[in-house]
Amino acid sequence: MPDWSRRDILLALGVTGTAGGGWYLAEEPHCASPLEPGWTYHGDYWGPVVETENALLVPEGYGTTGGDQHRLAALNHHGQAEWTTVSEGGGFGVPAVHENRVYIGTGDDTVRALDAATGRIEWTYDAGGVEEYGGGAWGQPLVADGRVYVGISHSNKPDPDPSDESQYTHRVVALDSTDGSELWATEVTAMVEHGPALASDIVVSGSEDSVLRGFNPETGDVRWTVSLPGKTWWQPVFVNESLVFATTETVAKVNAAEGTVQQTKNPLDEMASFDHDEDTVYLGGTSGRVVALTATPEAETSEWSVKWEYDAEISVGAIAAGDAGVFVVDQSGYLHRVTDEGRRGNRVPLVESRYEDRCGWMIDSPDEKIESAHLDSWRSWLYVSTVGWVRPFDVGDV
Repeated sequence: MPDWSRRDILLALGVTGTAGGGWYLAEEPHCASPLEPGWTYHGDYWGPVVETENALLVPEGYGTTGGDQHRLAALNHHGQAEWTTVSEGGGFGVPAVHENRVYIGTGDDTVRALDAATGRIEWTYDAGGVEEYGGGAWGQPLVADGRVYVGISHSNKPDPDPSDESQYTHRVVALDSTDGSELWATEVTAMVEHGPALASDIVVSGSEDSVLRGFNPETGDVRWTVSLPGKTWWQPVFVNESLVFATTETVAKVNAAEGTVQQTKNPLDEMASFDHDEDTVYLGGTSGRVVALTATPEAETSEWSVKWEYDAEISVGAIAAGDAGVFVVDQSGYLHRVTDEGRRGNRVPLVESRYEDRCGWMIDSPDEKIESAHLDSWRSWLYVSTVGWVRPFDVGDV
């Protein structure tokens, strides 16, 4: 059984249409030399890199179900694996680290707790699904007050239609962090592909149909719901006293205690990437535009202040913001450093050109589509994940 990516199945037509346009960079007489990576770690369908105190966690098979084995690897800063663990029948979701443990969901409808130093499995929660594709637990678990909160989907059919939500059971569950026992499970209307957030003593989670829910953390009772247009590809985040929730069409500030929408913004035709720092939300679109919005609490108004806009000219694959600056990686393989005023600081390729007299790659290169980027919290390293590899780049001088 080949690997199947839920996102590939659901977005195939849209991606094919976009890629068919031929995303070349403009012809240049000489292509700039690509930035040299510190190392390369190869695999299939890499998810976002997550830092621990001593290692980098890289999940393989992110978003895929069925097929061969996939790894969760703990890499040192030289790209060597300190330990790995394997999942069969589905890849790994985004890991969370808390008190010397790694908590992670899988595509075979399980959630695991691992020893962060050795990778030894300490417990496994199994939702009981039998499907060969679709389903899974992909979002980064939320660990708080002795509980692990995570969204998980499964089906009792071996070959369900992944585009038909009715053939799956979608739930947000709370597990005991000590032994993985189920404390509560609340059914929702669609897959929770991204992790919950904790704000104002409410567990907040968005499902794929763009319904945002606030749960009682002790009982799982739904206290409020908010619906927004578009599809959900990012987890809600708490930025400078504001709960921010983004879909492919809208970004909203939500009062987590009451479940009321304070402000909304439609800054892009189709959002493709999302990140934030202490007081700013960054959104990237398929058109190549990047918009920075202030996250500072504002008066009751429909206007949401735009700090700056930037045009990468090529569909944005990932945005990474941190102490080292704001970096945009476009789907032609170029890295853009963006200044505090939204101007281009520098622009360098991360890959060799594959096309004569042209620089960069195209989005339809199957093993090189940009999936995510993460800035190291204490060094000027940018970790970039594609379908086929993970690489760190020193961006201190970019």
